[in-house]
Amino acid sequence: MHRAVFLDRDNTIIANDGDLGDPTLVRLMPGAAWGARALREAGYLLIVVTNQGGVARGAFSELDVDAVHQKVAQLLEEACDWVRDEPLVRDWMYCPFHPEGTVAAYRREHPWRKPAAGMLLEASTRHAIDRTQSWMVGDQDRDIDAGRAGSCRTIRLLRAGEDAADLRATSSADFVESDLLHASQRILRADGRDGTPRWEATSQTRLLAKQGTLNEPSVRDLITATARAIAERAGVPLVRLEVDSHGVDLEVAAAEVVAVGLATELRRNTNLWAAARGLPSLWAGE
Repeated sequence: MHRAVFLDRDNTIIANDGDLGDPTLVRLMPGAAWGARALREAGYLLIVVTNQGGVARGAFSELDVDAVHQKVAQLLEEACDWVRDEPLVRDWMYCPFHPEGTVAAYRREHPWRKPAAGMLLEASTRHAIDRTQSWMVGDQDRDIDAGRAGSCRTIRLLRAGEDAADLRATSSADFVESDLLHASQRILRADGRDGTPRWEATSQTRLLAKQGTLNEPSVRDLITATARAIAERAGVPLVRLEVDSHGVDLEVAAAEVVAVGLATELRRNTNLWAAARGLPSLWAGE
């Protein structure tokens, strides 16, 4: 029997808050590719299980869903340098049904639609998976409910604006993590495996804030989003990103000069944002 990690798709692997049927609009979430690779190298099967009610709403077709998944698979494998013959993701499962759909053929409830565990149960039969030794990772409560219904351990990913401490206090998930990369490390540690993904050595740097400039959660959220956008644009895997009232801790899977350059660009962009609002510079030493 295999161990697996069942993965939600939208805002777990790719950035998407609505219906997505256009492969050209696919964008990976920070940490998704390297997190997926770390899990595959540790021997887990990766199974994507996603609700795609946009089919039932007539926003796109099942062929469009398949095209999007082909693009996601391509981007994931390119981003983490996956060169093995077998695919990084073993199976892409989705539920096109929705009880409030506008397309008659898909307008109904279905046992595959999360929070039901139908996709996990079907995948377990297809791929000989032991669900009690497997995990479900996603950014919605329905992902956690599906995982628990399927006898998996669960990890809830933070969404923008959510507070980690508050979510840990209220979520039924076993763990709360910021992204798939950190979720992969949690899984490997929890299962007694090596929690360090097999990439080249990482580099760390820190930006110190001026006293009081990062006290507001909205400012810290802006800095977090900016750092992730810069790293994504540069193609630099973010291993760790922590923002608090004292400053920013960055760790990237790249040379030290890359980490310093990313921090420098983050300092410049966020100071421009502050200046546009009549605020003083955010960072110490200026």
